[in-house]
Amino acid sequence: MNFKINFQKAKRNYMVLTFDDEREKDGKIEEYERKIYVGMPKKRIFTALMDIQEVVNKRNEAESEREKNEADRETIDELYELTAQILSNNLKGEKITVDWVDDQFTIEEIKEFLTQYAKFTKGEASNPN
Repeated sequence: MNFKINFQKAKRNYMVLTFDDEREKDGKIEEYERKIYVGMPKKRIFTALMDIQEVVNKRNEAESEREKNEADRETIDELYELTAQILSNNLKGEKITVDWVDDQFTIEEIKEFLTQYAKFTKGEASNPN
């Protein structure tokens, strides 16, 4: 007896994010509303989350102000990198760069995004459908 699973028909959930963005069209820069459909996390996202925890632990173990400042800088860099990785796990398969994240998000917005993303991954986000 064979057991079959068709992953093509599996229901997938996406977190829909909307941004004001710019693109070049006919040699001119135009503003447009960009939507990114972010999927559930994959292994590399969980690995990046664990890496951030290591950086946070390094900050907590830092003794001098210099060590604390360096750990803070590393934490911020890791948060922007993690956000780019999460956003790159999208329906269109487009790569989102750290530079684009830096242009779009403040550190407070990244914190809010990661909070909402965690809720989404736990199934706590409201489903309008």
